Amino acid sequence: MAPVAPRTEGWGVPNTAKDPQVALGRAIRLRREELGISQQDLGLEIGYDQGWLSHIENGRTNPAYGTVDRIARALAWPMSRLVAFAESVETEDRKPLDRPLRPEGMEQPRR
Repeated sequence: MAPVAPRTEGWGVPNTAKDPQVALGRAIRLRREELGISQQDLGLEIGYDQGWLSHIENGRTNPAYGTVDRIARALAWPMSRLVAFAESVETEDRKPLDRPLRPEGMEQPRR
């Protein structure tokens, strides 16, 4: 059986990268563990149950902007620092971040 080519999105960029929400969830989990806070305690602090927080940490749910802000504050960081931390733990297949997804002069494909 022949290998399957990766799906592409937008301008032909391979869609093999993890979602950014995976990196965000990983950053939340690492910071929570660093502080020695349980999922249950963090959930109580931000007003969500442990199961929902688990979905965020595992990248299965994409939290709203306000929710990310509440989580960051509960973890004693501004949201900007949490997002920067998420970028630092981001998977290698999402990098490099220092170049545009679409090369200059290339139009978006029509659908």
